[in-house]
Amino acid sequence: MIATKTSIRLTPSRQPESLIKDNKPIVLVDSAVQTRAYELYELRGRADGHAEQDWYQAEADLRAEQQTKREV
Repeated sequence: MIATKTSIRLTPSRQPESLIKDNKPIVLVDSAVQTRAYELYELRGRADGHAEQDWYQAEADLRAEQQTKREV
């Protein structure tokens, strides 16, 4: 039996323009995340071993802050 290749072309679904405007991605600047992560490090009393946790928390904090600004 001979195997044949079948190519399937998928086209992305198009959303109405109004939905795209309301759902713009939140863009974080690394320097802002770094600054917030360092603030969290200092608030913890400069305890080592939590850098990754601080970074993710800083990202979450900044996303929440930007989301709040969008809703106003």
